[in-house]
Amino acid sequence: MNNKRRGSLPTFIWPIALVMALLAILLLAVPEPPRAEAPVPPQLYSSSFQLIATGNRLGTYYPVGSILSKWINSQLGSEGVFKPVETNGSIDNVRLVTQGKAFLAMAESRIIKENLAENASSPLRLVWPLWNDVVHILRAPERFDPGDTFPGRSNVFLGQINSSTRRTSLEIIEAMGQYRRKTSVEIPPEAVLTSLANGHIGYAAIQAGMPNRTVSDAVLFHECSLVSLSAAEIEKVVAKVSTARPVTIPAGFYGDTQLEVQTIGLPNMLIASVDTSEEAVGLVIDSMLKGAAHLK
Repeated sequence: MNNKRRGSLPTFIWPIALVMALLAILLLAVPEPPRAEAPVPPQLYSSSFQLIATGNRLGTYYPVGSILSKWINSQLGSEGVFKPVETNGSIDNVRLVTQGKAFLAMAESRIIKENLAENASSPLRLVWPLWNDVVHILRAPERFDPGDTFPGRSNVFLGQINSSTRRTSLEIIEAMGQYRRKTSVEIPPEAVLTSLANGHIGYAAIQAGMPNRTVSDAVLFHECSLVSLSAAEIEKVVAKVSTARPVTIPAGFYGDTQLEVQTIGLPNMLIASVDTSEEAVGLVIDSMLKGAAHLK
């Protein structure tokens, strides 16, 4: 297999690589807190702190949101009151911002677009374009006979309730003309990899930036494989989801045994409320621009 090809990053990965790298650089001078705090659930919202709505730990929202909150707090010193909150994803995040319960949030662009189209007085405010999420469809090891075609004959994880992952998964199943005999299992994000590796579920959909640790672990260490969509299936999804676009995961990206995979990508945005002050939004944008300057 061509080692040179495996060593280069495709162009669609650079936005997330840039965001992660610049935030990491900005944090080099920030002392590590003595104790890492657990994410605060939305129902525990308090005016004593500001939430940055992220996602679950399968994807990219949560680690990026954690870095971003630490950076903002480092700029505010003792007045830093920002915390990342673990959510189910984009739908939850848009709701938290519109309800005034989150300072910032990350969300898939089509969820934002629909909210703005349905509500002329929506308080959503676009802050910054982020990376493209890539839909990874993982298949359990062959010895468990998960079925030849997604979603298979076993239980399946299509994403959490109120996540854009679940919605996208259902749209892909419809595009493939498959009848979903099994409902999506409701399991904690941290249990998805084990459930897939043990054959308790036949397939799992993970919508996240690349590379993704869960996907990498599944392919490299648990004999799972990635599903490639046909050109016709991708065309149907793209026709239905205006913000989607075809994406190729190069062969070898997740290890030597991984074949080239055709799937779809969906862009993300950083959002806030229109009530958020210009100074606060400016701080976030300035942080990212400073990080980009350090990279040059």
